[in-house]
Amino acid sequence: MKMLILGAVVAFCGAPAIAAEGSIKIGAVYPLTGPVAYDGQTLLQGARVAVGEINAAGGIKGRKIELAVEDGACIPAQSVAAAEKLISSQKVVALIGAFCSSSTGAVMDVAKRHAIPMVAGISTAPNLTERGNEYFFRIPATSAMLAKTFAKPMLKLAGGNKFGFLVVNDDWGRSIIDSYSAALTADGASIVTQQIYDTNDSDLFPYITNIKRAAPDAVVLAGNTQNAVALTEQIRQMGLGGKFFGEGSFAAKTYYKLVGQKGDGMYGLMAYVYSIDSARNKAFVAKYEADYKDLPTTYAASGYHEVSVVADALMRADIANPQSIRDAVAQTDMEGLAGRIRFSKSGQGYGFNVYLTLSKDAQPVVADQAVIAAPN
Repeated sequence: MKMLILGAVVAFCGAPAIAAEGSIKIGAVYPLTGPVAYDGQTLLQGARVAVGEINAAGGIKGRKIELAVEDGACIPAQSVAAAEKLISSQKVVALIGAFCSSSTGAVMDVAKRHAIPMVAGISTAPNLTERGNEYFFRIPATSAMLAKTFAKPMLKLAGGNKFGFLVVNDDWGRSIIDSYSAALTADGASIVTQQIYDTNDSDLFPYITNIKRAAPDAVVLAGNTQNAVALTEQIRQMGLGGKFFGEGSFAAKTYYKLVGQKGDGMYGLMAYVYSIDSARNKAFVAKYEADYKDLPTTYAASGYHEVSVVADALMRADIANPQSIRDAVAQTDMEGLAGRIRFSKSGQGYGFNVYLTLSKDAQPVVADQAVIAAPN
């Protein structure tokens, strides 16, 4: 039986009745407490939309799928303990998560040790797919891939060649400095300042002051919802000029709800934006909005993709054989919300669109887009 993922609808020929063998469990390690808990919750909501649609269409070979969730809090040790619990107690057939790159890097080692596949829908630190872990698959473009794709447009929009960085102090933030510095300087930019803040910092004025002194033409930002809001509010209060390009939550509806038009003029470097004009994305947005009375963020789309990729593989695999599931994930070739999803030999996703968005009237407008090619 073949599964077709058509936008937000998972359709099965015949939609068989759910069998009595019991549910198939997918283990999710998500940050449900801590500074990125809000984004972790939207990730979970997106995953639950996918689970609901798959089960409504007949499940996996007549069996329901079930999401077994543990809180990793974006703390590597806690995320590892959560993954071990899901594998040993819940008997999950695959892992998804774990949001922050440092936690994902720790959990992927657990997946390898237990020889079960792990699919990450966020976690863009480039080194994750450079470790030779055959059980790990990362769907989104890395920061390095986004930087290479959009360096030239960013330089053109900046109107000058001086760039600064204001990023969170974790693997993701540091990888943004490395990746964008390399791509931008290769195209003629100079890096005049690098500021790194801690996730729990509420007072970002000292970092912004240092950037103001350096007078860059543009600043590359990294922040999940809580940090993105604080960055925007305090950048506006300080009257910092120039262009701003952000990875993270800079095109999320929740971001706009909190900052309003203060976010206007901000550019987002995004794997997903709810305003993508396609039938499949519109169907997902409609379902998400009906369930949660809100528009999906890039994290909601990531959760949806994580479950969808695993479910697609389970339909093609021997569910009792972890190696068969792993091999089926490796052979993924399915339609996602922003285009095809495939994996390279290293487990890196490609084939889909990425977006450069501009905030205008508290809405993200797609300013540029490109297809992520297969990595070399």
